[in-house]
Amino acid sequence: MESVIFAVRFLALSQVILLLFSLAVSNNPPCVRLAGVLLFCGIAGYLLAPVSAQFGHMDFASILFTLASLSPMFIALFVWVGFEEQHTFPPWLWGVMALNVVLEVTAHLIYDVGTEIPKFTRVMQVVEIGLILFALFLLWKGKEEDLVETRAKLRNWSILGITVLALLISTLHLITKHSVPMGIELFFMFSIFCLAFLMNIAILKMNPSGQITAHGKPEIIESQDPQISNLLDRMQGERLYADHDLRVAKLADMVGLPEHRLRKKINQQLGFRNFNQFINQYRIREAGERLHEEPTIPILSVALDVGFRSISSFNTAFQTQYGMSPTEYRRQSVAH
Repeated sequence: MESVIFAVRFLALSQVILLLFSLAVSNNPPCVRLAGVLLFCGIAGYLLAPVSAQFGHMDFASILFTLASLSPMFIALFVWVGFEEQHTFPPWLWGVMALNVVLEVTAHLIYDVGTEIPKFTRVMQVVEIGLILFALFLLWKGKEEDLVETRAKLRNWSILGITVLALLISTLHLITKHSVPMGIELFFMFSIFCLAFLMNIAILKMNPSGQITAHGKPEIIESQDPQISNLLDRMQGERLYADHDLRVAKLADMVGLPEHRLRKKINQQLGFRNFNQFINQYRIREAGERLHEEPTIPILSVALDVGFRSISSFNTAFQTQYGMSPTEYRRQSVAH
């Protein structure tokens, strides 16, 4: 059994390393490339650490075990920067990750490989499971709004598979105090191999550049495509964006296009990679004009009238677009 696990472990490692290099040289923004490299370094650490410890390289094994322990954090980071490009990274997540790093590094510096894991790191294992669940929530929450076909497929099975597998591994290690049965360990190795292999095949066939997200912000522009022109005219003229419940499927029905075709056109012809990003351009544009022209109307009223459900989502979108809060924007507009 040990020889089989050893072989499957290195088969999985070969595919993980290939993914790591694919992301490292991809056309993604630096933050996505870095998060991807860290994620697959963590997975490689999980695969290599037991082998390093078995051959007596304890210092190197300690580093690998630390990387493996940080994999849940790397997953949450990668999912956020890769799939939540329209949102600002939350400060509380920085705090959780910083605490995770400090405690994990401290644990592996103080305690030798093979000794009992200190109790305080078991608390962090629970936090790590929380980070994985957070990543799963992000994957589920944003799948309807994702307009990029290849990224949607990556979200729905590859990254989802890795995240679910990480959840199983972390939970089982917590329950068994890192004494995972050999048969289950083999299942984990084989699952990593299958997921990494399928991701490599998918990248080669559908997305050779390895691009998940894009640089810069897209803008609504005129198009020679009559269907896109009709869409843009109706969005502006009928204020379709002001509907709080507007979704891709609903907009497709309104403009008489199949949903998959509308997704493709908004993405490939207008450059938007997320549906909320597309409709928020209209909402924020009108909100900016009204904050300037109607200085006495409450900001909340403007936010709700242009289509936002809450003041918090409006403030976030406005800050992303203009680099300042609505209150500050109105104050500067009135001053000029």
